[in-house]
Amino acid sequence: MSETVQYRGTLTVVERLPNETIGGQCKRMLGERELGEWNGSYQEQLIDENYERYIIHEGTLYSVEKKEVGEDDTFIITDGKDGKLNFEVRYYNGSCSFNEAIEYAFNNKE
Repeated sequence: MSETVQYRGTLTVVERLPNETIGGQCKRMLGERELGEWNGSYQEQLIDENYERYIIHEGTLYSVEKKEVGEDDTFIITDGKDGKLNFEVRYYNGSCSFNEAIEYAFNNKE
């Protein structure tokens, strides 16, 4: 069932190994699992399997910490401490996903 949801939390960059691509990072994080036939990349598979825990924006993987809060459509990202990004998103989840809401917030920040 779709409903309006709002989250507030932080995004933390997940550091890569030296010379590691985003695809390699996601493959490593998935462990020994093979790429599923329904996914076109390891990035898609990591997000599909962990959509509440990770987000990828412009080739950077972030871990997500969030809690549910308030009202009215909101898409905000601000700089936080220690390189983290603070976010607040509120949206109707029948027409927007968490990943899309974070993209809107990044676009608003720029």
